[in-house]
Amino acid sequence: MTTPQISTTTTKLQTFSAEDKDAIAYFFLRLQNCYGVARMQSQWPDVESLSLARREFGKVIAKFNREEINTAFDLVHKEKRSGNERFSWPDIDAIIGLLTNEGVFTGSAGTLAHKIYEPESLLEHGTRDERREKGRAACADILAMF
Repeated sequence: MTTPQISTTTTKLQTFSAEDKDAIAYFFLRLQNCYGVARMQSQWPDVESLSLARREFGKVIAKFNREEINTAFDLVHKEKRSGNERFSWPDIDAIIGLLTNEGVFTGSAGTLAHKIYEPESLLEHGTRDERREKGRAACADILAMF
């Protein structure tokens, strides 16, 4: 049995299969387990607003199975432990970004495969003063052209 959408901007009603509903329910169960009832109720204060959130993100969430959703929430816990403010409150877009490797981060966010930017690695090795002197010499060469 499918549940018709209450309001829509299209004439076609959005329906979900039993597997889709299971994935969506599991996602929101893990979301509540991760953030707690108080933050969930602060984000979605009534049943209607939570239902609308499920509808809004349902199509995307339904593409993933329980294992993939579980992996995403394991990453959410890691991000919270590392102090990432993006994950201090329930943010469905950010969590979906972990599943799809899109959006929030540079590089491959879902696997947390990133490198810390180190400007020294862009230049030849040497002390700060040596690099500064090379920069001055390069600027002087440019100015000499004019």
